[in-house]
Amino acid sequence: MYEFAANADSILVALLLIVWGVAGLLAGGLSTRRRTRALLVLIGVGTGVAAARGIDTGLLWSTGWVFAADRVLVALPLLAVPMVATFALAVPALRRIAGRPHTTDIAGRPQTMEGAAGAPVPFPVSVRVPFPVSVRVPVRTTAAAALLGAYMEYLSRPLPPYGADMAIYAGVLLVAAGASRARSPRPGGARRVLAVTALVATAVTGAGLYEMRTSRLPDRMSMMGHGDVDYGGGPGGSHHGRRAPGTPAAGVADLTGPRTGTPDRAFTLTAQETRIRLGSGAVIDAWTYNGQAPGPSLTVRKGDLVEVTLVNRLPREGVTIHWHGLDVPNAEDGVAGVTQDAVQPGGSHVYRFRADQVGTFWYHTHQRPLVGVRRGLFGSLVVLPPEGATGEDITVMAHNWERPDGPVAAFGTSDTLGRRPVKPGTPVRLRVVNTDRNAWSDVESRNLVLVGTRFRVAAIDGVDLDGPSELDGVRLSVAEGGRYDLTFVMPDRPVLLADLANPRAGLLLTPGSDGRMTAPPVPRDAPLFDPATYGTPAPVPFTRFDRDFTVVIDDGIGFYDGAVHFLPTINGHSFPDTPVQVVRRGDVVRMTFVNRSHQVHPMHLHGHHALVLSRNGRPAGGSPWWIDTLAVQPGETYEVGFLADNPGVWMDHCHDLGHAADGMVTHLTYEGVSTPYEIGRKTPNRPE
Repeated sequence: MYEFAANADSILVALLLIVWGVAGLLAGGLSTRRRTRALLVLIGVGTGVAAARGIDTGLLWSTGWVFAADRVLVALPLLAVPMVATFALAVPALRRIAGRPHTTDIAGRPQTMEGAAGAPVPFPVSVRVPFPVSVRVPVRTTAAAALLGAYMEYLSRPLPPYGADMAIYAGVLLVAAGASRARSPRPGGARRVLAVTALVATAVTGAGLYEMRTSRLPDRMSMMGHGDVDYGGGPGGSHHGRRAPGTPAAGVADLTGPRTGTPDRAFTLTAQETRIRLGSGAVIDAWTYNGQAPGPSLTVRKGDLVEVTLVNRLPREGVTIHWHGLDVPNAEDGVAGVTQDAVQPGGSHVYRFRADQVGTFWYHTHQRPLVGVRRGLFGSLVVLPPEGATGEDITVMAHNWERPDGPVAAFGTSDTLGRRPVKPGTPVRLRVVNTDRNAWSDVESRNLVLVGTRFRVAAIDGVDLDGPSELDGVRLSVAEGGRYDLTFVMPDRPVLLADLANPRAGLLLTPGSDGRMTAPPVPRDAPLFDPATYGTPAPVPFTRFDRDFTVVIDDGIGFYDGAVHFLPTINGHSFPDTPVQVVRRGDVVRMTFVNRSHQVHPMHLHGHHALVLSRNGRPAGGSPWWIDTLAVQPGETYEVGFLADNPGVWMDHCHDLGHAADGMVTHLTYEGVSTPYEIGRKTPNRPE
């Protein structure tokens, strides 16, 4: 419902601007019977479109008040007031004008001019007079309100509380009403029309150039330089490395994993250029770790001390390793410009951390990840229990590869059907990792189906679910960066894992080595799996909250880093103007995500797992659902809670890599913690 209503609202706003804009132009001109009747028709059509927008706003309201509040409190009243004046003043005047002869004036008196003999004679039919003030002011003011409505819809949506927006836009409308009293130039004033047009064009061009220039990201910027700070209702005065009395100061470089001790597991990952071949035969010029795509699967056990040495042999590109979903100490998080400098060509960096969480995770570069991850700088990280498990343990990394004919969805490098024999009766655990956005949709996460067997969703984002029940024939919507663990016992028939974005591909598990077995059919209309109602409920561990943050997600047309984009925003801003969220160690934090945009946004907070508390106002009713990456669909509202128990400066961003590159980034900062690293063109660091 929300997607339909939001898209319809954008169309209706455009129609309002066109219809009332033309009406405003006509009202500012000279009257003829044809123009008068056309103006009456436009007013009728504009009123109908406005009524349709009112109904559509009601549909948005049915989704939630927060999705309609800006229309109800700001946009529609601004339009309704001059429209009422139009019906009260302009329509009666237009009807009188439409019924008078062409040779009378506005008041109905005969128009005369001095004839050849000096006697008065009627004006010729071609003589026209301006529309009266009672027509010009309300109609042109309504046109200005429609223009403001388009500005609010496409460029800058009001945010709660709405008092300041209401006052500002009302003031603009009053100025527009005063300016609407002026008559259009008399015949012969074409030069003035051209001059005004040139002035307006110059002003618009100048404003655009100014916005383009000021939107450019700084050459150097400290990650502690945020001007907008959100304390979530908690005590303030603790940003930029300042701290409360009694709170020890710390820098990111101090928040490391164990620096001494022999590692239980040691790995070396070398970033390098590699040509890889997909299952279809397409050749990709990739960036890889150790020449593999995906990179080596790192498997460790809970409690292991892990040491990973990153070596960069890329010729011109910096690189890092971020451990997605594993809540490592801040200095090991691998974010260029936040927790370290990007490793330059020929350089190296050592990460050390204790693997304290059992589950499915993954690693990827956090230096220009929009380029690096999509070209292949990613791999899986699996933390097993201290004692080994039996059965088949299979990791599947869903990715999109850029072929010459467009992106193609694949499992690893297999963009065709891959096969793997599994003995019937064997317990199977499929660890599904989504590395990228849905290849064909901006409003859906990656959609997978498992057919040929009943199965359980055993874990989400590396955390086991309580009491998972058997499922069959459902669609699994996996957030970009998210992970699902699927478990089942291999039957005596083939089992297929398929990505609906590329049904010709997939992973086919066969009960024997017979490569001729056919895959079961892929359902296109499978019902959607709902993790909020799945599994056995348990008491919520959070009963109070020390901080309460609201993240309102919007989108619109705007400048970012010197170019025009369709921008996603956080609380009306793009990085670096997004508000940084400040907490203290030990705080229990509630964060509310409100998606008023037209796209899905997988929100990813580094260093923490959060418990989903509610969706669209309804408490989550299934197993405790812990996430590190939450896909918030258009029109959805989520509340999540987490314990602030991992000090640092943490990225909190959309994991649609294109959205993050366009500024959909903020940070969670612990008071008293600072970072010495910088980002910008004149630094080695580009975290997004």
